Amino acid sequence: MDISKVTISCGKNDCPGVASLAQSHCPLCQAPVVKRYLRVVGAPQLTLTPQTLVGEGDRYWVTETPDILLDTKPALPPVLTETLPPAIESYLRLSTHLLHIPKVFGLLTPQEGWLLEYPSVALDETGYPRWPNLFMPLTEAWQAATPLQQLNWLMQIAALLPDFVEHGVVPSVYYLGDWAVHGGLIQVQKLRFEPNQPLNLVRLGNLWAELLETVAPVIQPFCHRLQQGLSQGQIQDPQQLYGILRQGVLELGRSPLEYHYRLYTKTDAGPSRDHNEDACFPPPGKVYPDAPLAIVCDGIGGHEQGEVASAIAIEQLQTQLENFTDHPPEQAAQIQEKLAAAVLQANDVICDRNDQENRQDRNRMGTTVVMAWVHAPELYLTHVGDSRIYRITTTSCHQLTYDDDLGSREVRLGYALYKDALAYPGSGALVQALGMNPSHSLHPTVTSLVLDQDAIYLLCSDGLSDDGQVEAHWAAEIAPLIQGQKDLTQVGDRLIEIANTKNGHDNSTIALLQVKVQGEVPETPIPYPKLTQLQPTFIQPKAPPPVATQMSRLRGRKTANSPSRLLLILVGCLCLLGVGSLLWQRWQREPLGSSPSTTPPTINPVPITDVTEDPPTVTVPAGEPEETTLPLSKNQIFQLQENRSLTAYATPEAIATTTADPLLILGGSILRVEQINGENQVMLKLCQKGDQSAPPSRKLLTEGNNAWVALADLEGQLTPDFTVPAANPCVPSALE
Repeated sequence: MDISKVTISCGKNDCPGVASLAQSHCPLCQAPVVKRYLRVVGAPQLTLTPQTLVGEGDRYWVTETPDILLDTKPALPPVLTETLPPAIESYLRLSTHLLHIPKVFGLLTPQEGWLLEYPSVALDETGYPRWPNLFMPLTEAWQAATPLQQLNWLMQIAALLPDFVEHGVVPSVYYLGDWAVHGGLIQVQKLRFEPNQPLNLVRLGNLWAELLETVAPVIQPFCHRLQQGLSQGQIQDPQQLYGILRQGVLELGRSPLEYHYRLYTKTDAGPSRDHNEDACFPPPGKVYPDAPLAIVCDGIGGHEQGEVASAIAIEQLQTQLENFTDHPPEQAAQIQEKLAAAVLQANDVICDRNDQENRQDRNRMGTTVVMAWVHAPELYLTHVGDSRIYRITTTSCHQLTYDDDLGSREVRLGYALYKDALAYPGSGALVQALGMNPSHSLHPTVTSLVLDQDAIYLLCSDGLSDDGQVEAHWAAEIAPLIQGQKDLTQVGDRLIEIANTKNGHDNSTIALLQVKVQGEVPETPIPYPKLTQLQPTFIQPKAPPPVATQMSRLRGRKTANSPSRLLLILVGCLCLLGVGSLLWQRWQREPLGSSPSTTPPTINPVPITDVTEDPPTVTVPAGEPEETTLPLSKNQIFQLQENRSLTAYATPEAIATTTADPLLILGGSILRVEQINGENQVMLKLCQKGDQSAPPSRKLLTEGNNAWVALADLEGQLTPDFTVPAANPCVPSALE
């Protein structure tokens, strides 16, 4: 069967319509045609013939690339199984990296062949993928990329490495053909599962050599030093690699590049609700030029004043971030901590209100929150709950936030495939939201991404995102905004219309942030980071620990290497009791028959107008660029300057005392970082003693022994551009 004869059934269960691959909408109901391309993995004995139909009911059409299939019956559920092999569980446990890791869709047949699904695939006018393997290979995209994109892609890979080690997919790193670029983001096409394999950064450096040798002059010296540091073993862990790349990204981002952005917000009660529990910032209905902060909140509690909770959250966050953005911290970790602290403070205010009114359990009011803050060249994202943030380019749509609901937690734990988890009652129950519990029980997720190309960032409540409406309509409704074919208000109003007509069961709120990146590449090469001011390494924080549930056990699912069924049920019950006040079903958001509270929210919608007005009081800081630094990380090796000795102590507690006996580390000594604690204190191992003469009255730290120093005491003490000798005096801890 050639491509002209391929037909796709309508994605709606109640519609018998059939469309050709070239059609964009169902001829009967006008719903967007779901063109779902999938990749087959885990079937070494399976031979697929191009241009044939395979799978149960001849469901999947095999493309010219035999492991790429088109789902011709997208309304049907996939084939599932009761047991998930460890290789497939690795995809689930890495699902929080939803920008880069594909989802597991289901099985091709009950016997073999797992299918991987991607957030979106760039198609040509015939409905066929632009690239045979779905995405442009990294090696091909590299040639046309800007220097900022090139360093950003390597940084995205570096950020994945710690979790690749933890979940047994390190071999994936060494197959450059498995890495692609999708909408300006790194896309892992498939994982290679081989547990207990160590990460070899020297091997990675050799693999990257062909990329690092073909870059623009502005980053040539930087990339040469980077490749040298990897291949010679100077870069010894992923955190250090990430820190180096991030410094390069920030240097380029502060070059002559210019960042322009506009923001439009809108909220609507919807056709089935008599009041609006959503809220947003800036106030809805206007276009705000150069407005860096967007917030969307979805109140929870129905007649129990969910609208009050969302309004309190907006008010609190706006107030706190006005001061924060005037003088933001220099380090990314500090920025993320401050954003999380603002959310926790808003949570405490809502909790206090609940406590004052003696609200208990399901009667407590609460709210979700999603927040985006531009701090060029980065965008910081914060969220709690199931409101979402999407990133849209001309060729892609990516969900940036991972829902805080039970279904998503089941996936993260490796218990169920996403579509399987969604099919069971309670899967949409939230596991955390603002206002339900004290802040020590709340875990806001704060991440950042680099603004290296034009894009649209959509923040929305689930009144729009439910039932895949964003995924179905982004290409036709949002992408044209980037190409100048639509304006911001037109797109925003259309999205609210889609929420009301395609969903219609809830309030809906959107914030559309349009970002444009302009400017020329600088001529002066960017510097490679030096050890001039050491800071602890910080990679994007992991999501909060999953809340164990008994959903998969209740439906009889068995997972590989799982404990006994009884034990899991007992643990699940205990965890559910502990977070009982956080779990409520979607039906609780339906009106319960009581009139809404007369307590007015502090932010009300205003009429839509096309007139632009000055941005809200929160502005992008014009502060000095943060100083180029290199993170200090475990196993890092450095040398003290010849004339700089260092005072150390046997224990970290002794640093703050005046009675402990100090140890002297001579200038010129070579040391290795063994540990960094939460008090910014560092345990060092003396690998090679320096040649500096020692005062007879001082006790020396001897080679092979450890001692503690304050991180601040190392500033200005280290030899710049130090290269580890070929005969490395320090043996990495993993090899001892």
